[in-house]
Amino acid sequence: MATQPHHLTLVQRNAVARLRLAAQGLLPGIPAATLPAPATTPADVVAALGMMQAQDLPQACWGVGVRLPGTGLGAIHAALADGSVIRCWGARGTLMLIDPRLHGALLAVTAQRMNAKMAGTRAQEDITEAEIGRLADVARERCAGTGATRAELLRAFEDAGSSIEGQRGYHLIVAVSLRGVIVQGPMEPGSETRQLFMAAGSWLPETGPHPDADGALAMLVRGYFESHGPATVADCAWWLGLPLTPVRAAVAALDPVLVRAELGGDTFHFADQHRERWEHPPGARSVLALPGFDEFLLGYRDRSVTLPEEHAQVVTPGKNGIFLRTVAVGGQIIATWELAGAGKARTGRFVPFGPEPGEGRARQIAARLDAYLEFREN
Repeated sequence: MATQPHHLTLVQRNAVARLRLAAQGLLPGIPAATLPAPATTPADVVAALGMMQAQDLPQACWGVGVRLPGTGLGAIHAALADGSVIRCWGARGTLMLIDPRLHGALLAVTAQRMNAKMAGTRAQEDITEAEIGRLADVARERCAGTGATRAELLRAFEDAGSSIEGQRGYHLIVAVSLRGVIVQGPMEPGSETRQLFMAAGSWLPETGPHPDADGALAMLVRGYFESHGPATVADCAWWLGLPLTPVRAAVAALDPVLVRAELGGDTFHFADQHRERWEHPPGARSVLALPGFDEFLLGYRDRSVTLPEEHAQVVTPGKNGIFLRTVAVGGQIIATWELAGAGKARTGRFVPFGPEPGEGRARQIAARLDAYLEFREN
């Protein structure tokens, strides 16, 4: 849910939105703010953003694909298969695609708070720290080598004497994951939605000593503003699932390496390379067909810069945590889109918030929807 809208002028809103497009690698030919050159692999895309919301895996794959024009779904699955991209519970209690090199740092910052938020549910399910510790050893052994399906991992938990009835099995998997023991890697054979669980100790790359919690927080906060900026401290705290105070302190310590702008009563922080783009921000003519849950919209607590408040419930119907696919033109969300038909007859259809766009703009949007269909086939 968005907070109260920023009190920005139309010019300021458009500038912030378009600089975010550039920061996130959504403008062809302009590298994401954290990359020296445009992304060429799925790993580049995920590394540029640090983490990407991914509870809906097929849509998360398109979130990578839309930032890598011309690639196909198979390339994203290949990145999951070779470990250059992983999926895990990273922040806010939801699944994320992340750069595997960030795994330890991310859990050092977020795991304690996520565990605290889940304490009540675990108590209701009679899940104890001792049981989690015991099953962490079970998972480490079962997921070594070629990994394990969700069903195989749950069966191992059951064989070890733990109940997996109802949602208890799911909560056990999350608890073990937050201990850094397992991550999700290659796709299960024949599935586009389920992945194998892999033992983190053998699956993740060697990265040397992990930074302490303060160092990890500084790294994640800097990465957020460079990859998502211009954004506010409140946006970053929401993204990480942390209170404002530690994030504000981390931003203050990063003052020499982040640029700030006072707009509409808020302070926006962003990467240094955007300093000279304020006057002429790129992306005015950009047209994008974004997945649901995309970082361009979901990566901020206040989304009113790109999505007017009067249209928010169209994108998040029922306010139940579901984000529909959207069309962004010049950094502004102007429509939702969906798939119709099946098989070779499947097509994309967009639903504008207001009047139908002109013929030229409609052709541009249709071409972006066709690009998604091609992505699904490759």
